[in-house]
Formats: sequence, structure tokens, C-alpha cells
Amino acid sequence: MLTTVLGRLWLWFWHLIPANPILVRVVFGGSRRIRHLWLRVGYLVLLLLVVLVSLFNSMSGSGASLAEFAKAASQTFAWASRTQLLLICFLAPVFTAAAITQERDAQTFNILISTPLTNAQIVFGSLLSRLFFVVILLVAGLPIFLLTMVYGGVTTGQIMESFALAGATGILTGVLAITVAMIRVGTRRTIFSFFLVIALYLLTIYILGRWQQTWVPEAPENVDGMRMSWLTPLHPFLALEVALNQVQAPAVEQLGGYWGPVRYALAYPSATYVLWTLTLALLLTTLAMLFVRRGIKTGEPTPLTLLTQRLGFGRRGQRTRPPRTVWSNPVAWREACTRASAGGAVRWVVAGAGLVVAGAILIYHLGGGLTASEVRKGLALLISVQFAITLLIAVNAAATTMTREKDSKTMDLLLTTLLTSRYILWGKLRGLVSFCLPLVGGPVLALLVFGLLGLFTTDPHRPVWIETALQQGVLMVVYAAFACVLGLQISLTARKSTTAVMYAVGTLILLCAVASAIGTALVEAADGAVGCLLAPFTPFTAIFYGVDPTTLFQPVANFAGWAPTVRVCALVGTAMAAALYVGVIFSLYRPLVRNFDMIMRRQSGT
Repeated sequence: MLTTVLGRLWLWFWHLIPANPILVRVVFGGSRRIRHLWLRVGYLVLLLLVVLVSLFNSMSGSGASLAEFAKAASQTFAWASRTQLLLICFLAPVFTAAAITQERDAQTFNILISTPLTNAQIVFGSLLSRLFFVVILLVAGLPIFLLTMVYGGVTTGQIMESFALAGATGILTGVLAITVAMIRVGTRRTIFSFFLVIALYLLTIYILGRWQQTWVPEAPENVDGMRMSWLTPLHPFLALEVALNQVQAPAVEQLGGYWGPVRYALAYPSATYVLWTLTLALLLTTLAMLFVRRGIKTGEPTPLTLLTQRLGFGRRGQRTRPPRTVWSNPVAWREACTRASAGGAVRWVVAGAGLVVAGAILIYHLGGGLTASEVRKGLALLISVQFAITLLIAVNAAATTMTREKDSKTMDLLLTTLLTSRYILWGKLRGLVSFCLPLVGGPVLALLVFGLLGLFTTDPHRPVWIETALQQGVLMVVYAAFACVLGLQISLTARKSTTAVMYAVGTLILLCAVASAIGTALVEAADGAVGCLLAPFTPFTAIFYGVDPTTLFQPVANFAGWAPTVRVCALVGTAMAAALYVGVIFSLYRPLVRNFDMIMRRQSGT
């Protein structure tokens, strides 16, 4: 009897994972694709570049002693670990969510759920087949990390801990992506919202972890006077800092007054993070199994929908919809006002959250809790986060605007109308920029309030000048328009929404990273009023040094005498940068109009 039970359990496990048809098909088929090969090569090249650049910067100008080499190797390992963790946070959801979106885009998901495969086989096959490529990336990068052990300063335990954090993060984000893809039928828009939630979680928890009020009193201080945060067991990058010995965790003996699980979580944050992420991944995988075949009933009335309709809250049909006023360009109106673009509700949440945080900063400042310098730094950080989200929403919406038309077969309808290519593309671009205006309006309104407050003081160190709101508003609109035309260009040539979003977001992140690195170096090298003139030419230097120009003056007391010159230089730099980027936008827009018909004919096969 026991042998029979064990045999059936083994047979069930064999068909669930090792012999899973989805797992075998994707692994054997995907491993032979050139695209996956280039992805692995690009991942390894990026890691190797980070290691080489970090080693060069760490060892330049240092002595030839073994201690200096060990210190340089430790810093190199830290940068490589952060890069690996960041890449895994992005790549794991892309691979796993694509497992379902590709089935839905190819109209094969309904065929898949009509097979004898169980829900568990579909979920585990789709999940493990995609996580296989993530694990391969981690294993392929292991030799690069082992190179950092040559000069000492890096232990085997640190490498294992770093890989455990990256692996657990990859599994959790992958499971989250496939769970969302299973629950939501329209996963094309959900993917970006999922990425946005992950980015907001990582950024918010990390910033809170740097706040002194969240530090554990029993944790020892590091050389910079920082302590470990209560949030460290919940965040991969904070836990990685403990693994890298950049922040010290308290000993278990020092936490005797805490509850047992909390005590061990604070003493061993990396192990705690791995444990809760894997547990949550298992629970979410179980949840995803319940929704595999639920999509079959999509559109059928449920008891809940029938109840809401009887109470007057449900939609009874198209005749109950209120009339809408369409713009002169219906393509622009549809793109901006009908929530056809992704992130429709997220933009209002982000704008509202930014105003709430800005209001809290204003209250603390009026109460004397924050100085003008602290207000500027806080506003610069807040607006930078909001603007980063704005760019991501803009490029995602633009990357799906044309592929969505192709997937829904409405592009053929557009091409049969009298609308010209210029009319369609200009409507798309205008609608996308209008779609992003609420995200720009929040930071501009906050700066305007602080600027009006500064009119009632004669202190040169006032929080914000009144014209800063106008300058930042113009620059953010221009940079958002650039992200839109970039995403529109990729969306026009791509065939699938997932591919377009990946390329558009990756290209935008790369451009912003390179531009910010070069711009920061140039602005800080120029210093003073000249730095304020150059700051508007790159996105994030425009915010940091436009909102807080005092950081370009050493000592800060010198800023008072240069304040009128700085205001003029900032205004001139904003006008020049806006004119430059408007020219770049139109130089990218004209080829789109010129090549629109040819691209459409090529993709249609005619």
C-alpha cells in the first residue's frame, strides 16, 4: 500500500515538473533561440563592464598593497551584486509574464486550457520554464563574482548570500508576474503597472530605510553613523547592504526584549528575506492555480454583478453611458481620455501621493521643523521620483499605442479611413503628451505653492523661486514628449506589445542613465552659475540643480551674492534646453510620418 502511494506521488511529481510538457517545450525551444543567447551575452557583458570599471576606479591612485587590492575587490563585489539584483528584479517578471502574454497574443491560451493539463501543470510549467532562464543567468555570472575573490576582501559566504537574495527576488517577482497574468485577462497593460508597483516598493522602502526614525536602536553604527533599519528584512537591497557588511545587524543577544520571530528577523535579515519571499511565492503560486480556467467565464454575469446592476451600480449597456465631447483630433482624444493607454489610474495616484508628501513638507517647514535647505532637498528628491515614474508611464503608453492597434486589429480600420499618416501620428503624440500632463501638474503645483510662499520673505535662501515652477513644468513636458516619441517609434516597428515595452523602457533607462552621468559630471565641473546654465540639458540634473541650485556653491554662503545671476542663467538654460529637445523630438517625428506607410505594408505582408 505504501509503495503504491509513493509511486503515485512520484508519478504526479514527475508529470508536474520534470516531464511537464510546457517546461520541456519552452526550455528546449527557447534555449536554441539567438535572442536568448544575445540576452545572456548582454547580461554578462554588463556585469563584466561594471566589474572592470569599478576595479579601475577603486585602484586608480591607490597603493599596490594587498590591503588596497582587497578593499578595491570588496567595492567591486558590492557594485556587481547591486547590478545583478537590479537586473534580476527587471528580467524575472519580463520572462514569466511573457509566458502568458505570448499565449494570449497568439490566441493559443484557450487551446492550452482545453488540454488535459491540470492547473498546477500549467502554472508550474509556465513559471519554471521562464525562471530557468533567470537561473541560467545567475549561474553564468558566477565566475565573474569569483574573480573578485582573487585579492581577498570577499568571502564565499557573501557571494552565496548575494546570490540567495537575487534568486529569491527573482522567484518572487516571477511568481507575482505570472499570478497577475493569470488573474487578469488583459495582461498587456497589467505588465507595466506591475513593474511600476515593484519600482515604487523598492524605492519607497529604501528611502524609508535611510530615515533615522526607522533605525533599530540596538544596531551598531557604521563609519557614516547609519544603523540598520526595521525594514531591512523586507527589502532586498537593504538586506544586501548587511550581507556586504556596509551596515551591521544587531546580535541576537542584544534583542532580548523583542518577540521571538522579530528578534531573529532583525539579527538575520538576509535569511528572513529569503524565507518570507519563498513562502509568499508558494502561496501566490497556489492562488494562481485557482484562476487558470476562470477566464473561460469572462463576460458571463455573476451573482455579484447581478446584485450591483440591481442596485444601480453596474453598467446596463452602452445607452447608459454619458455623452462625451471629442476633440478636433479624435485620435488624440481617444489616446488621452478613454484610458486606452496603460497606467490611466496610476497617474492620478502618483500625482495625489506627491501632493500629499509636498503638503507634509510644507506643514513641517511652516512649523519650523525643516529649514529652507532641507525643503529644497526634499522637493528635489520627491519630484525626481515622480518624474521618473512619469517617464516610465509615458514610454510604456507610447510603446503600446501602435502595437495595441495591431493586436486588436483596429489598425486596419484606421488605414481604411481618410486619415493621413501625419494626422494619425500627430494625434497619437498629442494624446500621449496630454495623458502625461496630470503627472507633470502635481510637481508644478507643489513648486508653485512654495514659490508663492517665498514671495513673502526677503531671505535669499528661500525654499523655491516662483519661476522654478514654470521652468520645471516646461522641461518635464518636453522630456515627457521625448519619451513619448521614443516609445512611439519603437511601437511602430514592433509587432508585439511586450517586446515594444521591453525595448522602449530599456532604451529610455539607458539614455537617462548615460545622460544623467555625463550631465552630472559636467554640471559639477562647471560649478556656480555656469552649472545652473547647463543643468536643464539632462532630465534629472534639471530637477536636482534647478530646485536646489545651492549645492553648486561651496561654501553655500557664496550663493547669496550670485542669486540674481543664477536665476537668469537657469531661465536661459531652460529656454535653450527646451528649444534643443523640441528640435530633437521633431527630428524623430518626421521620419515616422515619412516611413509610416512603408512600415505598415511591410508588417501586413503586402
